Amino acid sequence: MTSSMINNKTSLENLTSSLLLSLDEAHFFTSLNAFFKGHMNAHKVQVYKILENGSAILMSEDAHAVTNGLVLDKGVGAAGYIARTKRGYFSNTVERDPVFTREAALGVKAELCLPISADGVVIGSIHCQMLDNSREFSREDMTFGMSILADIKSPIQNMKMYLAAKNLNEALLRTIELKEKELQESRSGVKIQDSFKILEKEIIGRSQAMKDLLALVDRIADKEISAFIMGEAATGKEMIARRIHCRSHRRDRAFVTVDCSTMNEAQLDREMFGLENHMGMLEVSNYGTLFINSIEKMTPAIQNKLVQFINNKMGIKADNGFFKSDVRLISASTKDLMELVREGKFREDLYFALSTVVLKAPALRERKEDIELMANFFLNQNKAKEAHKSFSPSAIKALTEFNWSGNVRELQNVVERAYILAEGSIIEKLHLDEHIQSASEAKIVAAAPVAAKPVEFQHVTLEELEKNHIMGTLENLGGNKTKTAKVLGITVKTLYNKLHSYGVEFDKEA
Repeated sequence: MTSSMINNKTSLENLTSSLLLSLDEAHFFTSLNAFFKGHMNAHKVQVYKILENGSAILMSEDAHAVTNGLVLDKGVGAAGYIARTKRGYFSNTVERDPVFTREAALGVKAELCLPISADGVVIGSIHCQMLDNSREFSREDMTFGMSILADIKSPIQNMKMYLAAKNLNEALLRTIELKEKELQESRSGVKIQDSFKILEKEIIGRSQAMKDLLALVDRIADKEISAFIMGEAATGKEMIARRIHCRSHRRDRAFVTVDCSTMNEAQLDREMFGLENHMGMLEVSNYGTLFINSIEKMTPAIQNKLVQFINNKMGIKADNGFFKSDVRLISASTKDLMELVREGKFREDLYFALSTVVLKAPALRERKEDIELMANFFLNQNKAKEAHKSFSPSAIKALTEFNWSGNVRELQNVVERAYILAEGSIIEKLHLDEHIQSASEAKIVAAAPVAAKPVEFQHVTLEELEKNHIMGTLENLGGNKTKTAKVLGITVKTLYNKLHSYGVEFDKEA
C-alpha cells in the first residue's frame, strides 16, 4: 500500500488545511485518528498524546475525541515504547511480543504504531489495531503511514510549538501560584517547612492488644480532640501519634515533636513558645500537630504557659511576644499522669485538657504474638531480596519467650546484631545475645524432669542418623521442603532425591 493508492488526494489536502486552521488539541488528534481510521483498514485506531514527563494520555479512539482519557505511565505499553524509541513499530504476534503486554491482555492480535513527531520531539502516537487474525500489518503499511505524517509535517510542527508554549505557560503559572502561596503563608504566619511534613509509617502488629489500640486510634484520628499516650519506653508512642496525624484532616500540615526530657526549663520555653524572631514549635505546627513526649518532665512554669495557650489559642513567647496557633496536641509519657496529679506534680486542668482520650501502648511482653512478625520485619528491612535471611524455629522460640524489658528498640537491636553474626541465611539461637540464650536455657532446665533417665547408647548407622535428622527437620518445619533444604544446606533437588530413597511419597511444591 502506498500513497498513490489513495483514491482521492483531496482528503489529505483537506486534512492538512483543517489541522493548520486550528490549534485545538482534541481537534488535531481526533482528525488524525479519523484519517487513519478511514485509510488503514483496522478494527480500532487510537491516538495518544505524549506528555512532557514521558507519560501518555488517550486523546481519540475510532475518530471520536476522548474526555479524561486513560493515562499510561512513562514507558508503559506500545505508546511508551514509541515515545522512547521515536520509531514506528508493528507486530502480528502481539500475544508474544513484550512491547504489547498490555495490549495483548485487551485482546489485540496485531498492531501498527506510528510516532507523531517533529524535529526529533514525539508529541503523540497512532495505534492501528486488529482484534482478530483477518489482516496482518506489513512494512508497506508502516511506510504508507509514515509518508502520510511526513506530508502533514507543517501542522505537526505547529502543534509541537503550541504544546511547548502551553507547557511553559503552565510551568510558569505553577511557579507563580507557589510563590503567591508561600508569600500568603508567610504574611499570615502559617508557613510550614517541608521538613516537618511526614508520611505514615506502618505499625506492625496482629495481636488483639494492637488491633484494639489501632481501632481506637483510627476512630479518633479525624476528630478534633487531644490524646494522651501512656506506655513504657520504646513501645511506639510516637508511631501512634504519627498515625493519628496522618489519618486526620491535618495530614498535609506539620507534625512536630518536642521531647521534654532533653531540655531544661529555659530551653523548653524557647523551643515550644519561640522568640520574637524565632518561631516556636507551637507556632511551626499551626494547622498541624504537636507531639509532646515525656510530658511528665515539663516544669510547673511551662505547664502554666501551656494551659494559657490551650485556653486562649494564644501563646506568650520566651521574650514576652505573642503568637496565635491552631494546633492539635498529642502528648505521651511513661508515667501515669493521674498519679502525678494526685501527688501535686502535674496540673489537673492540664491533664484533662490533654487527655480527652487516653491510649495505652502495650509492652512487647504483652503482645508476644507480634514478636515473630516484628523480628522478621527488622531482619530484612531495607535489604535486597537476595540478602534476606530467616530465623530457625529455635531462634524464634527464644525470641518469643524472652521478657523484652527494652521493648521494640531492644528487639530491633538484637535482630540487627544477629543478622551480622550469622554467616549463612539462617539465624540460629546461638546468633542471639547471650542473655536471650541464657533465659531460654533457664526455662528449659526449669521445665526438665527432676529424675530424667540417661540416654542409652544406640547402634545407629550414619545413613540412619542422616535420615532421622532430615525427617526431623522436615517435620519441624511443617513439611516445607524449600525451607528444609535451606536449613540443611542442600538443594531442593537433593532433598527430593533423599526423600525418594527413603520411600517417602510426596507432592512436589509449586
